[in-house]
Amino acid sequence: MQTLIPILLLLVLSGCSLSPTPGGAALADSQSALKQFQNNERLSRFFDEARVVVVFPSAWRAGMGFGGGYALGTVYRDNRPVGVARMWQLSVGANVGGQRYRQILFFKSDAAFEAMGRSSNEFAGQAHAALITAGGATNPGYNPEVAVFSQLRGGLLIEASVGLHRYEFSVGEH
Repeated sequence: MQTLIPILLLLVLSGCSLSPTPGGAALADSQSALKQFQNNERLSRFFDEARVVVVFPSAWRAGMGFGGGYALGTVYRDNRPVGVARMWQLSVGANVGGQRYRQILFFKSDAAFEAMGRSSNEFAGQAHAALITAGGATNPGYNPEVAVFSQLRGGLLIEASVGLHRYEFSVGEH
């Protein structure tokens, strides 16, 4: 049963479609999260250099041996909401617990954004230790055209795993 849950989650999530326009409560949540990230002075350089920004206001991840995660967010181009984003992940390794967090992706160019949207899956290795809202995380690997930052919102998760992350973007005309 433990291995069946992440598989069922992935099947359900892969069949969901995205509306190309953000709206309602989801947009309000994304704008609130965006303000939280903008209050972090260390990120000001990334806001200045980014062509496209993707905000996930409430991502979650959980696991016990096998793990999964999901988030729904908003795509911003030139400081305007222009689309919807979805992130999901599947991991395997030493992990137990769950956490909620905000995540922001900065793309220096439209080409980098489009390339990430075209690639179906991204391999990742990660190590996390989180307790309530204190914790740390490290994700090996760095792409000079894309920067990713997270803000822990709560939970209890200890993890050293490998897995797949998938990002999907649906953007209206630009």
